[in-house]
Amino acid sequence: MRGSLCCLLALLSVSCVTGEFAQRTVNEPVDLQLLRQLQVGKDDLGTCLAMLGAPVDAREYDVAADGTSGLALVWFWSRQVGWGLRASWSITREASASFEFDWAGTNMPGCVLWFDHDLKLTNYREGLVGELLPKRTRPSAAASTQ
Repeated sequence: MRGSLCCLLALLSVSCVTGEFAQRTVNEPVDLQLLRQLQVGKDDLGTCLAMLGAPVDAREYDVAADGTSGLALVWFWSRQVGWGLRASWSITREASASFEFDWAGTNMPGCVLWFDHDLKLTNYREGLVGELLPKRTRPSAAASTQ
């Protein structure tokens, strides 16, 4: 109850509230028809880059004891349209605070292509990039030997 009262008092003391309708575009989307034409085991890095263009990110994976590794290429894009809300208030003459909330979202669609150490395509997936790539917990073995 006390926390709710504090929130209500904070909202009542707001000096300025603004709403915003915005559109943000990040990168160009990959042509999914071209992506679906790729053939695992047949296509290599060169043919994939020729079809899809330059990736946004490249990561190594499956590092072997001899230092060779696979390669994962990442493309992501987004066109977000949505509403946002911004509130600000003065606490004292010397201090102010503001709060911003964005309803447009943060998950970006994309695709990842995985290549073996010979740079042959071994797999590809499309979806939300955050779900396609594993979370990094520490540097890979090859990166930690430098």
